[in-house]
Order: sequence, then structure tokens, then C-alpha cells
Amino acid sequence: MKALQQKFIEAFDIGSDIEKQKAVFETDGPTLIIAGPGTGKTYTLILRTLYLILLGKAKPSEIVLTTFTEKSSYELRDRLSLFSKRLGEKLGLHELITGTIHGICDSFNLKYIKQTPLKKNYTVLDDLTCSLFINEHFEEIIEQFHDGERYFGRWKGKWDTIGRIKGFYDKITEELINPDNLINSQDDFLIQLGESYRIYRNLLFENNRVDFAFQQRIFYDLLQVKSTHDKIASTIKYMLIDEYQDTNYIQEQIALSLVKPHNNLTVVGDEDQALYRFRGATVRNILEFESHFSKCRRIKLLENFRSHEAIIAHYNKFMQEIDWSNPKGTVQFRYPDKKVVPARYTVSPEYPAVFCIWTDSIAHEAARFADMVDYLLKNKVINDPSDVALLLRSVKLEHSEPFITALNLKNIKAFCPRAKAYFENEEIKLLIACYALIFDFVGNDLDNYNHKEVIHDGIQQLGKYADKPLGAYLRRMNENINALQKGESLDDIPSDFPFQMFAYSPFSEYLKDENAARNLSQFSSLISSFMTYYHLSIITEKNKVALKYRLFNSFFNLLLNSGQNEYEDENNPIPKGYVQIMTIHQSKGLEFPVVVVSSLDKQYSVNKQTDRFLSPFYQREVFEPEKRITQFDHARLFYVAFSRPQKLLVLSSSSEPKNIFSNVWEGLDQWPHVKKETLKAQRFQSKDPYIPKKSLSLTSHINVYETCPRQYLFFKEYEFTPSRTGQVLFGTLVHETIENLHRRILDSEKVNEQIISVDFENNYKALLSNGYRPLGIQPKEGALRHVINYFQKNKDLLDRVIETEIDVSYEKDDYIINGKVDLLLGKDDKLEVLDFKSQQKPDSKDSIIEKYGYQLHVYAHILKERYNKDPERLYLYWTAEEHRKDALMEIDYDEKLVEEAGKHFDSVAKCIINKEFDIQNMPDKSKVCKECDFKHYCRVENI
Repeated sequence: MKALQQKFIEAFDIGSDIEKQKAVFETDGPTLIIAGPGTGKTYTLILRTLYLILLGKAKPSEIVLTTFTEKSSYELRDRLSLFSKRLGEKLGLHELITGTIHGICDSFNLKYIKQTPLKKNYTVLDDLTCSLFINEHFEEIIEQFHDGERYFGRWKGKWDTIGRIKGFYDKITEELINPDNLINSQDDFLIQLGESYRIYRNLLFENNRVDFAFQQRIFYDLLQVKSTHDKIASTIKYMLIDEYQDTNYIQEQIALSLVKPHNNLTVVGDEDQALYRFRGATVRNILEFESHFSKCRRIKLLENFRSHEAIIAHYNKFMQEIDWSNPKGTVQFRYPDKKVVPARYTVSPEYPAVFCIWTDSIAHEAARFADMVDYLLKNKVINDPSDVALLLRSVKLEHSEPFITALNLKNIKAFCPRAKAYFENEEIKLLIACYALIFDFVGNDLDNYNHKEVIHDGIQQLGKYADKPLGAYLRRMNENINALQKGESLDDIPSDFPFQMFAYSPFSEYLKDENAARNLSQFSSLISSFMTYYHLSIITEKNKVALKYRLFNSFFNLLLNSGQNEYEDENNPIPKGYVQIMTIHQSKGLEFPVVVVSSLDKQYSVNKQTDRFLSPFYQREVFEPEKRITQFDHARLFYVAFSRPQKLLVLSSSSEPKNIFSNVWEGLDQWPHVKKETLKAQRFQSKDPYIPKKSLSLTSHINVYETCPRQYLFFKEYEFTPSRTGQVLFGTLVHETIENLHRRILDSEKVNEQIISVDFENNYKALLSNGYRPLGIQPKEGALRHVINYFQKNKDLLDRVIETEIDVSYEKDDYIINGKVDLLLGKDDKLEVLDFKSQQKPDSKDSIIEKYGYQLHVYAHILKERYNKDPERLYLYWTAEEHRKDALMEIDYDEKLVEEAGKHFDSVAKCIINKEFDIQNMPDKSKVCKECDFKHYCRVENI
């Protein structure tokens, strides 16, 4: 142990930091790590996890490590690998249970799905699709609670009600409130709320849907069953939770349950950075953490490695002016005697590290901000516009546009993807205008439309294409719809239209611009959601008018009212060449050389209504006094903002700042009247953002790229949502029903053709509810025949099943390769790997057999390392073949082929990482291109 600790101290330079050593080496029992901004909490969390593994306390598969975002989990995984290599160790970190709490709950829900109210292929609803789901079932969930004027006696508008009621639903779920208690109350609103919630919950499960809150509730319910709890908890030896100040009640209860009885739970966080009350989080989880245990270790990491000492002093002073005392409780609202200090080797040169911008209007504030950025760039104080972040309370266009305009006047570009400006993009305006012309949403329809200016603008811009191919296409589609007779339907569906228009200018040019292409991709996803939740997948004479009005008056109206964010690359959130304009919440976890914090004069409020109604039904007493919450949250929000900069903090306001800022605002020098000469002499160096390794699936990435690099570009890189999914549905349906068969055998359940048929139908319905297009009668019967035939011909194989649908992953230098093994067989301490293909056996010379052989060898190599057993046989099973002798293809395992396969996949991965998407070898047009949505575009591009 001592030798390993010394190795860590030397390799990771923590010899002089006693608190950090405690955080890494003191492993057992409950541990609270309070980590201030810039103190290296992620670094510490990684070292603690690595130490646990190398000390032999736990295997990676026995550690749960939760993060606030999926990107953070990828970063932790990659840095763990990097740090282990620094120590000369190679670890199988793919088995580490890491991700967001929602994601980890979801993985356990999938594993134990038979014990949940869900079925396979359930859909997880995001904010938009959840609103669409409630709208889809509006009459059942909400309409009955309308008194003639208002819904629930409170709200008038339909979509406003949907948005507001969803917040109540989430709180009921996450606070473990029994809706019966609401129904049995004496309050009319609470009675209706409880009844509505119960209907919503039941409809979710009936339709095989789940929202983010219910992802957690379902897992919580699993843990209440002792046998299931014991089975899950017995596999977890340590749990570590990052950003614990932003967890909610149900997440706390899940964590406390998972670590019973050993209590090896480490939480890391900072109560001063608790920002997500509006999402149901509560700071009390971190402040009261120690109270759950008779003995708990508390470690404080307060040495800041990020910021100039003047900046640190400034935000310390800001927080110390707030009264955090709790005279009625044993726990204060902030840990006492907490003061962040500069790291011992921090060099803080003499220059104005904190100053302000103060003007009499937003336009003047924006102009001075742009002038300052221009000065820093021209004098090479900063290297790139991305070294500057402007933080606002809200970045909607009415707040961010003055700053964007002022920067543009200085020829400086701004990046503000959350300004809700998606529909301001030319390509999107034109696309919506095209839909308006196709469906005849013109004349009185358009004149009375709330957002007519967006469509009018688009139609006006389309004028130049009236006598071009695009104009002819729009007229033709409009005529086709208008000409539909009773009982007729159009061959084309609404989601086909964008892909058809990509063949014509200007859309064909937009696809060559990455930003425009990503906006168009987002539209393909939106129109797919419309078809799924409005159940309008085809255009008929009967539904064409209803489709038009639901598309424009309901769906597009919702999107235009709420606004849509533009594309952000989660792996590169700070693109070079742009000043970053973001909300304070968005900046959490980031750092910049220069940070300008505006909105100091804006009114700050907190929504307390939900807690006011529901707190009497919570499982614990109210913690923070309602009258003090606004001040607490106001301080925490701006503490996060003030602690983002490395070198320069600028407070900015277009009028008198609120009183809460008086102690940090008064006496500041104002730009441009600061000591520019000392500032001019500085050279700020920014850190490149961490970009995780790319994860590539053998089937959905490598295979797609090899089939057609252009398909990879559009469907994987840009993430277009396919319009036509029949072929995908067939194969998925066969695979999933065969998996059901294997699961039943592993669980020692009865299996016969009738049970298989029921599973098949359930899978089919679930896949259709996810937006897949229905199969014809013959293809559907053929898919079931594949499964039945496999069952009848392979009963001897089924006796040797060890596991099914095994996730496999292998880390390479530049990427991570992953896949899923369909079936693992075993006999006499040997492994056999089987992969299903829902097609006929190809000719023996077909190159696809070599490709599949490579995949099997990579799978087998990973499984050999995992199980420490030699793979004896590899099989491909072609489910379309009637006879087993034709269906089952055996491939000898060859270690040389493993190396050959690795080199092959390395070369493909290199092309993907380097974004080499030009087509070198033409795909089979009769198979690949015929079923591809981009065939129209490729045809005009002569591909």
C-alpha cells in the first residue's frame, strides 16, 4: 500500500497537498469531498478511482462513478486510461460503470426490465417529445380538468399548461410523493393534479414511454424489492458521485440504497455552486450528507489552480457578505470557515485582473465589450476570440443580439448556439416555407398565423427559385396532394420532402456547409417526431387538411413559440475563432482566460410555486426558508460566473447593479479607463478543451463507413434521421425476438412457438411506436419465420447458451471500438461466439464474409481477455436460410486474424477521425443506394 501511494505521489505531484492525498488514499466508508472552483476535483476523482482498482479494493465492474453529463463520463474514462498508463498499468476500464445517474438507472432498468412496468424498446422522452406525448393524450391527461376558462383552475393556454404541469409531474416523481395523498387532500388544484399525474404515469407505461424522472423512479422501485436490491448492490463495492450539490431527493435515496451495507460512498461537490433547483436539485443533499452516517470523513479541497489571486479574493468577498446562518437547524446553509486560496505556486502578476464595464444602455455596454475584446486581440493579450466568454442570465436573441452585432462591427465572430435562433437560419426558413407551399398553408391560413413573418420571409426568398427545379418540385408536390381522391394516399411521406429537396439548389449547396447541414439534420429529427406523436405517417385525401393544420398550427407553432437551439458539438463546446456567448449555467465546469459577467442589473427570481404546493407531501421537512432562497440562489449563480476566469474578470452592466453586488462592484476601475499598459504586456494562454476519444461501433460506424462514406457523413457525423426505416426494422425485429428467446432460456423459462410469436408482436409494436415504418404482410411474416425456423433447428445449441447480447469494448490509442455479441455459447471450458445476420448466406467469395469474420475475431479477442478462456469456434448464422447446414457458418479462430482485423479497423477509424468522407469505391446502387434517403442528392451530384 505504501509503495503504491508513493508511486501516486510522485507520478501525479500530490506530495505537498495533504488534503488531496486523503481524498485519494482514504478509501473506505462514507466520504464527503468539498471541492471549490479550480481545485482539481475531477483530477482527484480519477486518482481515487484508479487507486481503488490498483490497490485491489474493487474491479472496474464493481465501481459506479456518476457524472453530471455524458461528456464528463467519457473524459473520466479516457483520463483514467491515460493515468493508468503513466503508472505502467493496463486496465479493462470498459467495465467501469460510469455515466449520468439517469443513464446508470436506465442501464439497470434494461437489465431487469421484466421486473419493471416497461417492455423492450421503450422510448425515453426528452423535453420536446414529453410535451408532444402530453399533447397526444391531452384529452385524457389535461382536458378533463378544464373549468371552461382555465386548466386546473390556473392556466389558460394549452402549451403553457403542458409546460407548467410537467414541472409538477417531475417533482411528484422525484420527491416520491404518492399521488393518492394529493387526491385525498382538501385542495381542488392538488386533487386534480394527483388525478392527472396518475393518468400521465399510466399512459407512459401503456405506451412504453418513460421520462427522465421515471427513469430514476423505476430503478428506485427495483431497489425496494429486497432480492433485486441485494443482487444489484452485491456487485457494487464503491460508488463515487460528482457534482453532488446538484442531485435531487430520489438520486440521494438511490445512492444510499446502492451502498448498503458497506457505505463506501464518496460524494464530491461544492454547495456554493448549486445551480439546478429549477430542475429539482437540492443543496441540502450535500449539506446534510454527513447526517446519514454515524461517522463520515470530510475533506476540503480549497486550493485553486485556475485563477489570478485578485479574482479569487473577489468571489470569496462576494460569498462572505451573504448571511448563510441557520439559527433553527444544526446544519448551516454554507460550510463555515470556507475560503478558496490560490495554489502555492500560482503567479499573479500586477495588472488590472478585475474591472468593470458600466454604461447607460445595452447598446453602449455591448460596444464597450466589443472594444475591449478587440483591444485584447490586437495587442495579442489573447490568442483567439474563443479565449473570451460573455456570461448572461439569458442568451435569447433579445439579450445576446446587441453583443453579437457589436462584435460583428469589429469583424469578430460570436458563438451563441442557445440563443433560440434556429428558425432565423436561412435554410430553415426556406424549408418551412417549402412545406407551406406544398400543403397550401397560404392565403388566410398564413395571414392569421402567429409566426407568419418567418414563412413570409422564406416564401419571398424562394421567389428566385420559382422557375428553377425546386419551384417545379414544389408545384408538383402541391398538385399531387390536392389531386388525392377518396381512399388514395401519397407514396411520399412528410419526412421524405427534405431529402427530395436536397437534390435542388439551394439545399444541395447547404449540404456542403457543415453548420447548415447540421441545422437541416435537426429538422429531419423534428419532422420525424411530428410523424410519431401526431400519428400522421402518410398523406391521404382524408387527413391532408388535418395534417396541414397540425403541422403548422400545433407543431411548428410550439417550436417557434419555445425557440430551438442550434447545433453544439458536445466534444468541442468552445470552437476556435468565436467569442463564446453563453448562460452562466452553460459555463459550469468550463474556464476561460477572460470572462465578462453581465446581467448584474437584471431582476432575479426563483420559481417557488411547485415547492409551495407540494412540500407538505415531501418525505422530509423544508430545508431553506422560502424568503431566503432567492438571495441564496442569486449568490450561487454569480459565484459560478465569477469563478470561471483564469486571468481576467470583467463585471458588466448597462444600469445600476443589484444591491447583492455592491461589495464587489464599488471601487472598480471602468473600461476603458484601466491600466492598459500593464494589461497590454500580458500574454494569456488558454487550455484546449478536452476532447474524448471517439467511440466507434463495429456495426453502426465501421460497417456504415465501409458501405458508403457519404452515408456515414450524413447519418452518423451529421446525425440525419432516416425517413425510410423498413429494412432496419426487419433486421432489428429478428434480432430482438431471438434475443428474447435466449433470455427466456437463460432464465429457465418455457419457450415455444406461441411464446415466440407473442414476443415478436410485442417487439414489433414497440419498434413502431419508436417511429419505424410498418412492414408489409409478407416481410413481417418472413421475419417471424426467421425466428421460428432458428428455434426449431437449433435446440441443441440453445442448451449451451451462456449469455446473450454481450457488450464488448476495446480501447485503442486514438479511439474506442465497441460492439455487441449476439450469443455466447460454452462447453468444456471453451467459448463459442455466434453472430446473427438477418439475410441469406452470401456467396463464399463475397467480401462481406471477410468483414464479418474480422468482427467476430475482434469480439472473440475481447471475450478471451474478459473470461480468460480460449474461443474455440466462431459462427455466423444466416437466419434467412431454411436449413441449419446452410445457415450456420463456422469460422476457425486465428490469432493472426485478430491482428489483421485490428489493423483493418484502425485504417477505417483513421479515415473517420480525419473526416475523409469522399467515396472511393462506389456502393452497390441496386442495394445500398436504392434504400438510401440521400439518393436524390447523390444523383444530382453525379455520385
